Amino acid sequence: MAIQQQDYILRHIETISRLVARLRRKGKPLGEEDTAEINETLLLAMHLQEKNFGMPASQFLGLSADEQILSLKKGESAPAGQERCLTYAALLKDIAELYAYRGSTDLALGARQLALYVALSVALDQPAGPSAGRALVRELLVVLDGAEPPPPTRELLDRFQTSAT
Repeated sequence: MAIQQQDYILRHIETISRLVARLRRKGKPLGEEDTAEINETLLLAMHLQEKNFGMPASQFLGLSADEQILSLKKGESAPAGQERCLTYAALLKDIAELYAYRGSTDLALGARQLALYVALSVALDQPAGPSAGRALVRELLVVLDGAEPPPPTRELLDRFQTSAT
């Protein structure tokens, strides 16, 4: 992926993160303008995912989590592929929060669990010690607050926790 495109995606993710932070400070209930802004931001997030994957949403959403990870790593160096995966996981984390503000708790949980799976996949491929993948895993575990992950994610989480000790 071209560096300019990755920078474009990261800049817009920062914009989404700022909106999420503003909503967090504001608290609930949200007004009509906030709801409209959340919906527009979710559309932007979908656009950014299409850019990151290099394919329409209808294609990458039909892939399994492992296939999505492989797609993001395809044709990239190991560090660049990991960066694309972490970009996806960070975006999913923000998308989950937007879904939660919109009242779509099931979608929020699904996005967080997918983000955790992707972040765990990257963290387990990175050398031991501090890393962006490990930090994102820890952030997601706090947000998920004890929610039971699906079996494939549980397996990765067990491996991650074993490698951390």
